[in-house]
Amino acid sequence: MQDLSLLEMVIRLVVSVLLGALIGLERETHGRPAGLRTHILVCFGATLFTLSSYQMAGTRFDPARVTAQIVTGVGFLGAGTIIHQGSVIRGLTTAASIWTVAAIGVAAGIGGQMLYLAAVASILVFVVLSLMPRVEALLTAHKDERSLNITTSLDTEHICDILSILSKHNIRIHMISRDECPEENVQLITLRIRLPAGLDEQALNRDLTTGAKVISCRWD
Repeated sequence: MQDLSLLEMVIRLVVSVLLGALIGLERETHGRPAGLRTHILVCFGATLFTLSSYQMAGTRFDPARVTAQIVTGVGFLGAGTIIHQGSVIRGLTTAASIWTVAAIGVAAGIGGQMLYLAAVASILVFVVLSLMPRVEALLTAHKDERSLNITTSLDTEHICDILSILSKHNIRIHMISRDECPEENVQLITLRIRLPAGLDEQALNRDLTTGAKVISCRWD
């Protein structure tokens, strides 16, 4: 590794840019917080760190000392793409893709068979990000999922009561978000739920109205 020519190191950097662009393009087309440029720079930086660590280590020191810090550094970067909106957390997949693209950059910097492995890994990640949403949609197409919009006062205890009632009716919650309207002293709670077979919606609405003091509830 220490005897690499300038041309060989440049080639690995170029390859890392291309591999990072492949994954970043998929994120960019879906409007994610970290897109094309971010993934390219993360992959490029990981490769450059790897090449630099091997050049500095020579034959006497451990080259993994520098590259090991990439995992920690990218962890902080990925955390910045995670967005917390009410009770909804977004950006976890993008954070994971940034973490993975850093590993691809390290593999590209090591070279040899790892360079081919980096290329294969990039293709696999691209396929997972592109096709898995469709596969998930097909797998859950037969499931009875609906949205329930609940309006209640701003008292947070009402949310606990709502969750307790939903659990009583064997309802599974996939997503929950909350929007406050302080002027009217109300909050809108939106839930994406999976309904069990034979659910009595009228009984559920009645329990929500009486048990959780819900002002109104609407199904979508």
